[in-house]
Amino acid sequence: MFANSHWIWADVPQKNDQFVRFRAQFDAPAEAGAATLYIAAETKYYLYLNGRLVVFDGGLHRDSVPGCGYYDEVSLHPVPGKNTLLIDVWFWGNGGRNNVAFPQAGVLFACEKLRLYSGAHTESGVLQAYFQPGGEQPSGLYGGYSIGFDARLDRVEYDRSRVVGEYGAPPFQTPRRRPIPLFRFGKNTAAHYERAGQTYTVNLPYAMQFSPYLRVRAQGGELIDVRSDRYCVRGGPGDTDNVYRGHRYEYICKPGEQEYSGYNYLFGEQINFTVPAGVEVLALGYRESGYDCDIVGLPVTEDPLLNRLLQKCARTLLVCMRENFMDCPDRERGQWIGDVSVQAPQVFFCLSKSAVLLLRKAIVDFIGLRKGPVLGGNVPGDHFSELPAQSLHAISEVGMIARYYEATRELSVLRLAFEPAIEYLRLWEMGADGLIVSRPGDWNWLDHNFNIDQKVLENCWYYSALKFARSMGEALQDDRFDAFLQARIESIEAHFESEFWRGDGYASGETMDDRANALAVVVGLAAAAHAPKIRNVLVTVFNATTYMEGYVLEALCRLGYREDAYRRMMARYYPLIVNENSTLWEDFFLLGSKNHAWSGAPLSIVCRYFRDRICGQEKGG
Repeated sequence: MFANSHWIWADVPQKNDQFVRFRAQFDAPAEAGAATLYIAAETKYYLYLNGRLVVFDGGLHRDSVPGCGYYDEVSLHPVPGKNTLLIDVWFWGNGGRNNVAFPQAGVLFACEKLRLYSGAHTESGVLQAYFQPGGEQPSGLYGGYSIGFDARLDRVEYDRSRVVGEYGAPPFQTPRRRPIPLFRFGKNTAAHYERAGQTYTVNLPYAMQFSPYLRVRAQGGELIDVRSDRYCVRGGPGDTDNVYRGHRYEYICKPGEQEYSGYNYLFGEQINFTVPAGVEVLALGYRESGYDCDIVGLPVTEDPLLNRLLQKCARTLLVCMRENFMDCPDRERGQWIGDVSVQAPQVFFCLSKSAVLLLRKAIVDFIGLRKGPVLGGNVPGDHFSELPAQSLHAISEVGMIARYYEATRELSVLRLAFEPAIEYLRLWEMGADGLIVSRPGDWNWLDHNFNIDQKVLENCWYYSALKFARSMGEALQDDRFDAFLQARIESIEAHFESEFWRGDGYASGETMDDRANALAVVVGLAAAAHAPKIRNVLVTVFNATTYMEGYVLEALCRLGYREDAYRRMMARYYPLIVNENSTLWEDFFLLGSKNHAWSGAPLSIVCRYFRDRICGQEKGG
């Protein structure tokens, strides 16, 4: 499709954080109708046809394997006769927890039907108005930059494009088709604002991914600062002393009336505009954007507090989706694979079908971006890191691959994951006690907070991953690894009880951990006769954070103690239900972000175990 196209950039020195506009003018016959444009860009692009915005935040972040790239398919609807295509490309040149820095800026496009190809003949020029704000800088956990825009310099001087590299080939192999939809975006929406001195605050209807919009009248030269209420976010439990700054905007006014709509998206529930004296505010607002799916069929119960919790679960899930599933869109935007395993069942319970494509992409990234036999806990991105417990979670019976297959019965995903899962499981050795020898990986993390019973939890995760690998082999009719899997399954089953049962619960030491006992139930290692004593642990011990709490609730339900699960859920989540936010916090207390992917497990619990409480469904936005 790109045989007649070249990888091009403006004929100026390339630099990080650079905006370049490409212009292609063409004639379309009266009978042209719709036409498909294929386009790949490094890093992001915004596309207009005849002045109408067609693609907002186009392009898809690269992953951590050299040679990977994506192309988008864009439906164009030209008018008969003269047409103008504008493509604004923003080259970052930096990476983060969900993107990889590539050294070469450029864009590649082709439309056979309209005979439209990128090449030296394409007009291009640097967008002079953009600059990089000084002062506070983003934390760097996710890529990109704060945006500065000087409206006095809002112009572009066109020249011919420069063909980059040998024969104009992109700096990656033939791009792959984008596996998820183009992002949804709305119109610029003027909103009500409140003023306190020079600060104008727009309260958004709910937490969202947005770009700011303003219309003002000025003398010229005044600087307007724009940031969200989530501009500064603290680290989660264990990292509360650090503050992570996100992106912001600086807008420098030109004389007279003017309007500006931002490109880079921010996240939050408020927008704060700092407007200097002498600038007349005519309108302030936002453009919402995000992953192209809807909240559908959200359960409704007779309990208004539970309904509010379910609404927050769904909103939290939705705003943690874009290029990839995110732990939080205001601090990291990393696709931590343990978080995705908590999110996975929710995708099928409350989102429209297009959301499933992002879950599939998460699985493909997880398997395809492994380092040798090591499955990483945060991919794609510059910050590849193995958290063994998260990777085992992902390939377990309750992980994202199992949940995906449970809902789709797609054997191709099992074929993709089966052998890599076996290779990963072989990294562990069996100890003299018949249980696994712990592997710390890059980060020996099982949950935040205290009293984590690592030995019990790690054996549970590993055992469940062995069983799911066996199930994959059965589904694929592949018995090559049966002896390896069965020997280890039987070894753990034979020694788990004698090693860990303490008479009042499962533990490897003196501390009783609700997470360890819950997971023993969920993965099938807990003896049925111990149900009453395990219940006592699960209704009196509260170590689990919002990441692992879902498995405590699930264990109670599996043991037959549904009312205990309901009471525990409503008690622990009560502070998150009644607070002012439309999304769920990172922890049960205000630690870290006010929106975190791993907190939404109650939605899965209600849909799986409390169907009798559901009296209807609602649709969200």
